Amino acid sequence: MIRHAPIFLADHRNEERLEYSKLTLYFSDKGPYLLEDVITPGWAASNYGGGVVRTDLPADFYKGQTPESFAEHLPERFREQIRQNAELAAFLQEANR
Repeated sequence: MIRHAPIFLADHRNEERLEYSKLTLYFSDKGPYLLEDVITPGWAASNYGGGVVRTDLPADFYKGQTPESFAEHLPERFREQIRQNAELAAFLQEANR
């Protein structure tokens, strides 16, 4: 199993909905997973809502992947940043050796 520090993949700000999302790739003993952390204003002053979405990945998700191909599996709002993510590119290149 590959062990690696978390890799920040991308973020997105939706000004219309006052929403901010951050996507990070994590590695654990149970396998790799994506964590999307979403922050939005709540209904009352100083109350923030949002949530966290975890998506488990297959242990060999990286096989044959490039940042470009990996990005195609993720929401469009994150794709361009993922395609240009140097840390992800370095990880995928090393993992595929």
